Amino acid sequence: MTTASRSRRTAGRTSGTSSEAPPEVVVEAIGGPGAGARLVLGAGIASIGSAAGCDLRLTDPAVSRQHASIELRGGGVRVRDLGSRNGTRYLGAKVTDARVPVGGSIEVGKTVLRISPRAAAAVPDTRAALHGLLGASAPMQQLYALVERLAPSEASVLIQGETGSGKDAAARALHAQSARAAGPFVVFDCATVSPALFESELFGHAKGAFTGALKDRAGAFELAHRGTLFLDEVAELPAELQPKLLRALESGELRRVGENRLRKVSVRVVSATHQHLEGAVKRGTFRADLFFRIVAAVVEVPPLRERREDIEVLARHFAREASGLEVALSPATLAALRCDDWPGNVRELRNAVNRALALGPASRPAETPRAVAPSFKEARDALLQQFEHDYLVALLARHAGNLSAAARSAGLARSYFYELLARHRLAPPKP
Repeated sequence: MTTASRSRRTAGRTSGTSSEAPPEVVVEAIGGPGAGARLVLGAGIASIGSAAGCDLRLTDPAVSRQHASIELRGGGVRVRDLGSRNGTRYLGAKVTDARVPVGGSIEVGKTVLRISPRAAAAVPDTRAALHGLLGASAPMQQLYALVERLAPSEASVLIQGETGSGKDAAARALHAQSARAAGPFVVFDCATVSPALFESELFGHAKGAFTGALKDRAGAFELAHRGTLFLDEVAELPAELQPKLLRALESGELRRVGENRLRKVSVRVVSATHQHLEGAVKRGTFRADLFFRIVAAVVEVPPLRERREDIEVLARHFAREASGLEVALSPATLAALRCDDWPGNVRELRNAVNRALALGPASRPAETPRAVAPSFKEARDALLQQFEHDYLVALLARHAGNLSAAARSAGLARSYFYELLARHRLAPPKP
């Protein structure tokens, strides 16, 4: 049996410079002549073949001496065929260079290799959620700890992270953990407000201050009194408004547009941006004094690709929100979800789940394997179809196999519901 030590010996073959090894996976022969062979794969590139020097040696006559190589990458493994005589197959098709998700299988010669996550040691005091933030991964544990440490203070906090990563949820968690939790949480999105209305929306206006100002109106800053004002995409704040915001923050007073009266306010400001705010200061588009006023502390929200182990709990949560069902995700679905890089992060995952559970018309899956890599759209469609299958299974279980009741619950015509079941081989088509 091949062990982790042999996999680690191959680390010198890579040119990576990271000192932190990726999580290990197990590559195990589960079928065919080579069944029983096993490799624990960590950092580096491991070889697969029938030769004595291979990291994973297979006693399969159809396997070449140096058949393929395998390398652990984030969320999956890179499999490369080394010119073998019988080829390497993934999803039934021959591949020369493919990315295979953890949980997937490949065929080398006549042997089937399964790639599985290696059981990790339990992490003490691991939490799966904090006031709307979800995930039990190490990056999320660090985020929870930082939020809890900063929440009780009155310090202004800047939350940074990619679009869709959960900056709004982090801001709400800060508010919920603070002494201001009983007060309002007011969101002001600097990226969506019309420039002409910016000052009015932020500070309010008096009746008659401008055309259309038919009555007195409080702005977001005043509405957040004794609570938290969340300035989303703060880098989009117009330059002419920045000194007015700075004055309001430093004095605790504001003046509505068209009004001379100063109003006292007590507000904690939490800001967020997907941009590099220090870069905006250097470019002169964001005032340095305002930057230092709103950035007493920084919270980084990790992108989804850096916490792939959280994808399952997030997908289940979104499915439960959308359908009211506990959808049991199949290994194939989870493998596909974890292999995606999700450039839109948590928001994109939520939208993908919602699309899958909408059960809209979808093309029938291909019946024959393809020799070329699928396009992004084809890969995403396949993922959504697999999620659709899991939802249908949960829906049938909820209604004890009663197809009419399940169709009514899903809001679908019974004829179309039968078509979906037939497509996913869950029930025969309607006679």
